[in-house]
Amino acid sequence: MCGSQLKLFSPREEGPSVFEIDYGELWREGIRGLILDLDNTLCPWRAPSLDGETEELLSSLKGKGFRLCILSNGRLDRRHGILREMEQLGIPVIFPARKPLPFGFRKALKTLGVRKGEAAVIGDQLLTDILGGNLLGIYTILVEPVSPHEHPFTRLVSRKLEKLLGRRVRR
Repeated sequence: MCGSQLKLFSPREEGPSVFEIDYGELWREGIRGLILDLDNTLCPWRAPSLDGETEELLSSLKGKGFRLCILSNGRLDRRHGILREMEQLGIPVIFPARKPLPFGFRKALKTLGVRKGEAAVIGDQLLTDILGGNLLGIYTILVEPVSPHEHPFTRLVSRKLEKLLGRRVRR
C-alpha cells in the first residue's frame, strides 16, 4: 500500500477519549457539526444507555453550538434506551450506517446542515470511522475504545488489521 492510500487510514487527530478532545479548538477551526460513533466511542458495545458524564458532554457540546449526529453500524432496536436518550437530547441517530461507505456520512452531513469542511468524525475504529470520514474529506478524530468488549467481527478482524495498519500509518 502506498503512502497516499495509507493516509486514508490516518486520523487528523488522536486522543484517549471523547472527553479529552479540544472542542474549543475545533470550533475555532470552523467545525460546527460532530458525527459521533456510538459503540466503544460514546459507550461500551451494546450498552443499554449512556452514562451521566457522556450525557453531560453531549448536552454541553450542543449548548456551545455544535450540531451532533450519531452514526452507527449497529442495528439498534427502536426501543433501545440510547435511542430514547438521543431523542430527548435532540440528537439524530443514523443506523445501520454501513461505514466506511459514504452514504451514512453524507446523510449525517445533510442532517446536520453542514459541509464536509465544517464537520468532524469522532470514532474508535480506523477501518470504519476514520476511513469513511477521510474518504469524504471530513476532519477525523480517533479515540481509544471505551471497553475491550466489542462485536466479534470487530475484535477478530478489524482490530488485527488496525494493528497492522497502525504500525504503517504511524511510521
